[in-house]
Amino acid sequence: MYKVLWNHLDQNLKKAPAPAVFLALLTAGWSVAGILAGLLVCLELQTELMVKLTVILCAGGYAGLIPGFFGGIFYLYRMDLRKPSADPAAEADLEKSSADPASLIYFHNN
Repeated sequence: MYKVLWNHLDQNLKKAPAPAVFLALLTAGWSVAGILAGLLVCLELQTELMVKLTVILCAGGYAGLIPGFFGGIFYLYRMDLRKPSADPAAEADLEKSSADPASLIYFHNN
């Protein structure tokens, strides 16, 4: 589901707002799913209205936050959203120098 939504947004939106729209849609979608699940649970509960509302809101809030927002962040984190550089050789040299222990000692001493 995450991949399908991301591919659709990535093709139809500019690069800058795509991650923000992706996270907003995931959070809203999971919140609606959580609220619907909370409503189904509350149909079976024989408690007062405030308890039922609490169950509904907590189910929607936690569903929107954990699999929606945090799941979307982890999905985007695994993807490489950086812009490709014009010179791949320069980027490779930068990665090698940052992994070199001698360069770390140089920066530490200065």
